[in-house]
Amino acid sequence: MWLRRWLRPEGARVKKTSSVNDRLMLKLDINLSARLRAAAHKRGQPPETLVAVMLNRGLEREVLRAQATAALTALTPREQEVAWLTARGHTNLQIAEALVISPETVKTHVRHVLEKFNVHSKPDLRLLLLDLGLRWWEGG
Repeated sequence: MWLRRWLRPEGARVKKTSSVNDRLMLKLDINLSARLRAAAHKRGQPPETLVAVMLNRGLEREVLRAQATAALTALTPREQEVAWLTARGHTNLQIAEALVISPETVKTHVRHVLEKFNVHSKPDLRLLLLDLGLRWWEGG
């Protein structure tokens, strides 16, 4: 995907152009355009390359957010509690005490949660939930 080198002032509108290269032209306000150009300059990249990288990262993040949201809805209520306490950094023993269940039961719930989120460790789960901004799920 190629982005035009010049970014015109106006509202942040996106216009799809029909050309052989299938370009995407972004119209940005002057301040955002200047900030993008300055950031690209610091990175030693053309502005269109930086914008393409940023758009790709944003799209990847949205895919992860959708997958995490789907995984959240697949959790049982108890798994949700365990997942949230895990994401907040609680140990299995702390979770067991808070939920009045055995540490082995917590371990089983954690294993199920990790499988449903397709992550390999509690720190990975924590990073996924908190980094994706799924704080709306906190509940309290």
